[in-house]
This record gives sequence, structure tokens and C-alpha cells, in this order.
Amino acid sequence: MQPDRPAMRTVLLASVAAGVFSGVVPAAQPSPDPGLVPQAEINDVAILPPPGPHRLLVGGGFRGGGVQVVDGDSGKVQGQFYATNASNLVVDPKDRFYYLAETAWTHGNRGARQDYVSIYDTQLKLVAEVGIPGRLIAVPKSPTFDISADGRYGYVFDMQPASSVHVIDLQTRKLSSTVEIPGCGMVYPFGTTNFAALCADGSMATAIRGARSYAVTRSERFFDAENDPIYEESLVDRATGKALFLSYTGQVWSVKLGEKPVIAAPWTLMAAAGLPAASTATEQVAWRPGGSRLAAWHLASNRLFVLMHVGTHWTHKEAGNEIWVFDTEKHQRVARWALKGKASSIAVTQDAAPLLFVTGGGGPDGPGGVDILDARSGEELRKVAGVSGSLLGIHGY
Repeated sequence: MQPDRPAMRTVLLASVAAGVFSGVVPAAQPSPDPGLVPQAEINDVAILPPPGPHRLLVGGGFRGGGVQVVDGDSGKVQGQFYATNASNLVVDPKDRFYYLAETAWTHGNRGARQDYVSIYDTQLKLVAEVGIPGRLIAVPKSPTFDISADGRYGYVFDMQPASSVHVIDLQTRKLSSTVEIPGCGMVYPFGTTNFAALCADGSMATAIRGARSYAVTRSERFFDAENDPIYEESLVDRATGKALFLSYTGQVWSVKLGEKPVIAAPWTLMAAAGLPAASTATEQVAWRPGGSRLAAWHLASNRLFVLMHVGTHWTHKEAGNEIWVFDTEKHQRVARWALKGKASSIAVTQDAAPLLFVTGGGGPDGPGGVDILDARSGEELRKVAGVSGSLLGIHGY
């Protein structure tokens, strides 16, 4: 009797299949060592050291992206926190927070506009946001947003519907008031509650906080706002109210801010260097101050650092290729340092061994990066690559 052929084929195919599959069965794996304990992945967050006098914050660009934190002693970038385009930066005088005045739109480049002050702690963690009615959006400038000497009040300059300053209570984190300063602009805080502003007619406005509101008064005209304006990036010691206002031709007014500001007769950078004064004549070539944040002031030593260049009048935005150092009490130049390239912004730490931070801003006036100098000798100590910005924030000033 012949076997059933389909059945035989089925048996043969099953045998072949079993052989094939048996060839690909993986070899037996050794049993895990009972002595090994698998380790779970653990998330970690880096902790920044406490902020010291040599910590630098760099920001203030139109590209946005963030504020970078640099350790001046090591030249290392320690961290970064987000900032919108054309934001402004302030370091809390008490070393507790970093403040950003920012503007955003709900759809990126359009939609509902939102103006606010962001509050970060010194570990770069967002703590709070305070909504504000508006703010001036312009080339990043330090005096469009500043803070009182005790860190209690923030001042945001705005131009809608007119020149005004929004006062923020940073303790309650609410808008406190809006102060109108018609014909004037910028904010220069002094003391714990007051601020000054520069005016288009060459005078100064002073806003003094009262029990219910601010009283605004105007000084006599002391500078030529049309022909020799004052740099908005002038310098103020918030705690004492002492200020240095620099003009485009290099005049320097020492001012004691107060309810009635005391304005001393000006001295000039060029005369302090033993040179003829720069004039407002458009054809005169002379040494002149220039840049974005063009000057820095070491308060304890009364040293003023200024970026200088050779040019004609109205070259006040040109970056400097030298740093001149002045004694602000004796009105004398005490040092002159040539730079390897042009620089547009400088800042100095306020400790007994100060560092001078110098940046070209990453634009046509410099390749970017921060040069760190010894502020006592001008010696270049180190360079931080890949960092740029026109706003430089330091602790202690």
C-alpha cells in the first residue's frame, strides 16, 4: 500500500522547517551574576558656586537666545538663561536675583504683545514674572531699565503714551506706579526710591518719591543736547548718588544726584591727558570716546576707564582701540592701554583686585569674545571665546 503523498510532504516540510528554525535559535545566555546590581539612571542638575565679584553676565543682542554667565577667574562659561530680543539686564545689588526687562509676541513676530520683567535667581532658575504696561524697545541700553540701591524698586523707561517710567515693587512683584517725565528719557536711580533722567533741552529731571506719588523737578540747562549730547551710558553710583556724565567730545560732569542735584563744572578727558580739547567742528580729527557701553567706573579707587578712538565729531558710536584710565578726583589720565582689536563695551569689577571685561560685541567692530584684563595694569589675563553682547552685568555695581 502506497503512503499518502500529501501527508508525506507535510511530514518532510515539517522536518525541514524544524531543522531550519533550530539553526537560528540563539545560544543559551549565561545567567546574570547575582552579585551585580543594575544601576538606574539618575538625573542631576549642576549647581553654580555662589556669585562672587568676578562673575560676569553678557547679554543684550537683537538675536536673543540668552544671557551667558562667565567666571572671570577661570574664563569659563558657567551657564545661560533665556532672554528675548533686545531685552535689558540688571544685577540685583544684593546679589539675590537677575532681572530682565523683556517683550514678546504670542506668535513670534506678531500677535498680542507682552511686556514683563523676568526674575531669575543666581542659580539661573526663573522665579517670577511681573507684567508691565510697556517698555522702550531700542538698541540695548543700560539706562532703559535699572534698579534702586537696595534692590527694592525697578525702573522701566517707556514712551507710550509719552515719556514715562514704570516703577515696579520687586518685593511684592507688582507695578507700583507710572511717573511721567515729559521731554526727558532714560533712568538713573539713586538711593532707595528716587531716579533722575536726562532731558532734550540739556537739563536733568529728578523724580523724588513722596507718600503717595513722585514729584518731578527740572535742573537748569547744563549741557548742549543739540551739539554735544551726553552719552546715555553714563555712570551712577546708586548708593551715594555720585554720577559721571560724559559727552560726545569728552566733557565729564561730576554730579551729586538729589532733590536738587549738584552739578560741578565739567572737566575734559583730553585736557586730563595733556591734549587739546576735541571740538564739535565736523572736520576736526581728535581722540574721542566711543562705543556702546564705553566707560566703566571703579568706585573705591576713583578710576574711570574709557574706550577711545581717533575720529571726527559724531563718531560717538565707533568702537575704541585704546582704553584710557583717569583719576576722577585729580582729573588726570593715569594709564593708556592699546587693544589688539576694537572694543565697544567694557565693565569693571568692584573688588580690591578688579578685572576689566572688554568685548567687541561680535559685530563689525570686533570678532566677539570677552577679553579679561587686570584693571590695575592692563595685562590681558585670559579670553573667553564664543561670547558676545553689549550689556555687561557684574555683581557689586
